[in-house]
Amino acid sequence: MRRRAAPTARRRCALVLALLPQLAAAQTAPVTAIAPQRADQAFASYAFAPELGSGVYEIGGRALQIYRIPLAIEHAGWRLTLPITLGFYDFRSSDVIELNLPRGIGSLSLTPGIETDLDLRSNWRVTPWAKAGYTLTSGAGTDAVTFGLGARSTLYRPGAGPEDTELTPKRSVEYQFYNEVRLALADLRGPLPGDEFLRLRSAWRFDLATGRRPWGRELRVAPYALVDLYLDAPTAPVSGVSADTWQQEVGVSLTLTPRPRWRLISLPALGLGYRFAGPLSGWRLAFGMPF
Repeated sequence: MRRRAAPTARRRCALVLALLPQLAAAQTAPVTAIAPQRADQAFASYAFAPELGSGVYEIGGRALQIYRIPLAIEHAGWRLTLPITLGFYDFRSSDVIELNLPRGIGSLSLTPGIETDLDLRSNWRVTPWAKAGYTLTSGAGTDAVTFGLGARSTLYRPGAGPEDTELTPKRSVEYQFYNEVRLALADLRGPLPGDEFLRLRSAWRFDLATGRRPWGRELRVAPYALVDLYLDAPTAPVSGVSADTWQQEVGVSLTLTPRPRWRLISLPALGLGYRFAGPLSGWRLAFGMPF
């Protein structure tokens, strides 16, 4: 009977595989020359899964799935956020079949926070926020306490307002400009060092009427583009965030207005985009707002 590999050996093989896309792009030394600690750091940024948009990412021949469940309670102008984030990291069978490794490595994050909306104009909203939480991962020694701080700004066309309030009916052409500054830190609960990143994001989104009305609702198409500047980027490739300073994404999403609801859940928009991020460039199937 064939003996199964020890759990420690299997984890090491998975860690080495996680670095293969970056090594191939950079034409570095053979995999056998990778230091164990450097390979372990590939798992550090699983703690940053809540910072990525919900969706399915196709990066370096592997699928990364992020599902964020937004929960919030509002009172007296403040909003207590209680998002739950599920991460699934699917190593393709073609990569791991000979090593008999598990197909996925997951994470579960709960990051409660507080935020408030500041309406500088009727069509300009700024939202500062802060949060702290905990991330459980299936990797040894990679659970993390996480912290976040930042602010986002959304500027709508004159006469329009935030979509969630529906101040005015949508015109045939809508648009918005989005800016964000985000600082995220992860303190790993193990021997590995922590990680952090500081990101500046600028994005543009247009919302166009199509004239189609499936199920009695207006179908709208929304092309978008975003540019990220990482002043201090995470080092782990499988997080979906590379060490590249500049990253870009372009895509398009589809929405129905008014949005369909299932019980208390409003069905999100569905989008498809392509991210330009060096060796980690790839497709993204986005759920909800793409940024």
